Amino acid sequence: MRPVCRQLERAARAVRVARGFSSSAVSGEKDSRRRLWRWGATQGGMASFNEVVEVSKEPVLVEDFRGVTAAACGSSHSAFVADGCLYTFGSNKYHQLGHKVAADTAASPTGAPPSPVHLEAEDGHRPKVLQLAMGGYHSAAITEGGALWTWGWGGSFWYGAGGLGHGSREIAEAPTLVRPFVEMGQEIVQVACGAQHTLVLTSEGQLYSAGKGDFGRLGRGDTRDAVEFEEVEYFSQSNDSVLAPDEETEIIKVGAGNNFSAALSRSGELWVWGRNDYGQLGLGEEAMGDMYSAERYPRLVRSLPVEGHRIADFSCGEHHLVVLTTSGAIYEWGNRTWLEPHPVTLPSRYEEGLKDITKVVAGDKCSFALNKAGALYSWGSKASGCLALGEECPKNVVEPTPVPPEVFAHQRIVDIVASKHRCLAITLEDELAT
Repeated sequence: MRPVCRQLERAARAVRVARGFSSSAVSGEKDSRRRLWRWGATQGGMASFNEVVEVSKEPVLVEDFRGVTAAACGSSHSAFVADGCLYTFGSNKYHQLGHKVAADTAASPTGAPPSPVHLEAEDGHRPKVLQLAMGGYHSAAITEGGALWTWGWGGSFWYGAGGLGHGSREIAEAPTLVRPFVEMGQEIVQVACGAQHTLVLTSEGQLYSAGKGDFGRLGRGDTRDAVEFEEVEYFSQSNDSVLAPDEETEIIKVGAGNNFSAALSRSGELWVWGRNDYGQLGLGEEAMGDMYSAERYPRLVRSLPVEGHRIADFSCGEHHLVVLTTSGAIYEWGNRTWLEPHPVTLPSRYEEGLKDITKVVAGDKCSFALNKAGALYSWGSKASGCLALGEECPKNVVEPTPVPPEVFAHQRIVDIVASKHRCLAITLEDELAT
């Protein structure tokens, strides 16, 4: 392709990606009507004695905040943007909140309450936050103009690199600009955080990763750590697409689980890489030999496109993955339950299928589906604390089950995010879910 043509194509791609992934876009709705709800596990598990818990297993309105435009959850902390200001709450053990927390507040079972976090450029300008992502020990934000900021734990000699990408393993106690992208003129349009790694997508469709490299979660063919962001070159150097074999692979969405990664192409195909000990890559029995099974390069989940399925949305949970196809069917795999895509629902054209699903979300042993009318469905383990189906629900909910509208005061749900035992939802307070 000629240089000028390639520049024009990249410019067009930047517009398409930016339109598709501005998490702060409110589609013309009045910001002041957008309210935030929080819920999750109220007791820590045996392996999570250092983590804080949530305030309730049932959704609770976060009072005093309106105009919520973006939200994200990490393993033990959460964040949201309200009236253009960033707020974080939960555990600050690894400085992942981005602000100082008093000792008595830090000792609370639920951690610190929502408090403002300031992102400030060298000239004193405080840019608007557009998108958020939370990891196990760190946080990330994209601000206007496509700048990436990260903060929290930077890693250690014993436990490997953190996902900050600042060139060292030092802790960043406050949001810090990732300068190389600015210096290269790269605009970041999307960010995803795993436990100890971070993925970003640029406006030109390039994919970068940083952090701990074991099990190949960074997607560059090895297991070395990366304290700076490095490009995942697989998609520019090869094309194993089933649905668009003669076209350059264009990545439009990235996702990260605890220790694995995923990327969705415009043709509706999903590539996965990293650890596969829970079958979270969905590649079948041949790819999961033991607890050390992993893929160091992106691998296409071939079974779906081979059958003609195109993916419209996906979400990485702690150890599983859920996808929505363009026909309205939902598939999931992982959690040592399914080693390859397993149908959860039929396509929407069938009477038994869910109608008008627009988004799927995965947490830890729980999943969600949100429809166009603002109704929410959940399924998974009751022990996750995230199903919002009440105390009488079964220990394991195997099918998407409607969350009662009264749980959210009959308000229409416009967005939901989830992570390890933590969930957030954004509603429109004067619109009813139907």
